[in-house]
Amino acid sequence: MANVQKQFDKFHSNIRLSNDDEKSKLQDKRDLLVKNLKDGLKKRAEEGKSSHSFDSFNQGSYAMHTGTKPLNDEYDIDVGIIFDNFKGDFDSPVELKKIVKKAIESNFRTVNIRRPCVTVTYQKDGKPEYHVDLAVYVKKQYSDSYYLAMGKEHSSEENLEWLDSDPKGLITTINNRFTGDDRKQFKRSIRFFKRWRDKKFTNSNEAPISIALTCAAYHWFTPSKPAGEYSDLRAILDLANTMLGEFSLFSNRLTVTLPVIPNNNLLEGVTDNQMDVFKEKLTGLRDALQDALDEDSIEEACKILGKQFGEEFPEGEDVKDGAESSLKSKIAPVVTVGSSA
Repeated sequence: MANVQKQFDKFHSNIRLSNDDEKSKLQDKRDLLVKNLKDGLKKRAEEGKSSHSFDSFNQGSYAMHTGTKPLNDEYDIDVGIIFDNFKGDFDSPVELKKIVKKAIESNFRTVNIRRPCVTVTYQKDGKPEYHVDLAVYVKKQYSDSYYLAMGKEHSSEENLEWLDSDPKGLITTINNRFTGDDRKQFKRSIRFFKRWRDKKFTNSNEAPISIALTCAAYHWFTPSKPAGEYSDLRAILDLANTMLGEFSLFSNRLTVTLPVIPNNNLLEGVTDNQMDVFKEKLTGLRDALQDALDEDSIEEACKILGKQFGEEFPEGEDVKDGAESSLKSKIAPVVTVGSSA
């Protein structure tokens, strides 16, 4: 069987966010937006309206160190905004989100209230370049968790909700799932599944959301280190197999539970048809991973994997005359990186 760990290491390097470039740009956008929100709320208070203060924190893949470069070059970051208020201070969750929207509106960006967040989009040359999702929270009495403001700008009352939420607990839970090099393989595997999702689901509205893939890995990932060396191929093959085994025999659906409150099923909103497509594509991934594992040729194994993960998965080359297989000059040697986003 071919050893393709070097190719997986290079693949990971190709798709992860760069600390020196993409991440710094996201941090700048976040910091500017948080400052603008503070300034906007201060101006609102000076106009005689109610004053509000808040704390902010990173959340989502940025905070869990599972981010990948976007295929469409539209980078994003999730930011939690925790207001020093209780839900009774507002008539509805959307009232607070409208306050946020008004405070940050500008000619240089578009601001939209979506059901789970307020999305701020920055454009370049007429195309979206970055977007920041602001999740808006209020405090919960006698608790370390919060209420998340849910609802669109014109949602009917039954679609408005203060949702129990523990975003900081989720970050800690995911980041502490494993330790050391096992954690690094865990985070790499999440990135591999995200890139597979991005490549195989042409309609983003039908693709499994990132947090569902992350939590699936939280529940079912097992580190793989045969013969003392990590094998990412075996690890994601085992994960795909386990996920397929978790599909209900009765409903043919997969349940992925958020490991913190509200402990909801992250795939509950997926239609039966979308679930069938997900299972079909996941089965295709599992079969391809097994074929690559069974393949003796590095070159052929990489061709199989490239069809699942795209052109960012490097080609491999076999060395003749019984010499050790290698990538030769096609890619430089890569040292497995840590778990930063």
